[in-house]
Amino acid sequence: RPTSSATAPPKGLGMQLGKTQKTNQFLESLKAEGEVILEDVKPIPGQSRAPAPIPSDPITLTVEEKINVTLKRDGGLSNFDVQGTLSLQILNKEDGFIQVQ
Repeated sequence: RPTSSATAPPKGLGMQLGKTQKTNQFLESLKAEGEVILEDVKPIPGQSRAPAPIPSDPITLTVEEKINVTLKRDGGLSNFDVQGTLSLQILNKEDGFIQVQ
């Protein structure tokens, strides 16, 4: 049994949660490679690109793809969504018999 003359260990602050500034290694490695990282960016509803100019060519084929990705802090994917539009515009009726491959 310890005697009363034994000293107790000094009382420190103990564990403090949320005080460290641990950075995400995945994002830091992307920044080191020269990638531009936007953190906590929310899309603005109703914001879109300007309409495409009126085509002057007799046949116009337009492909548009939108990719929406949500990444986890460990580098894994949480959400991956691809949406696309393919539009074909033909100005002359005579040019309407074409084949797209």
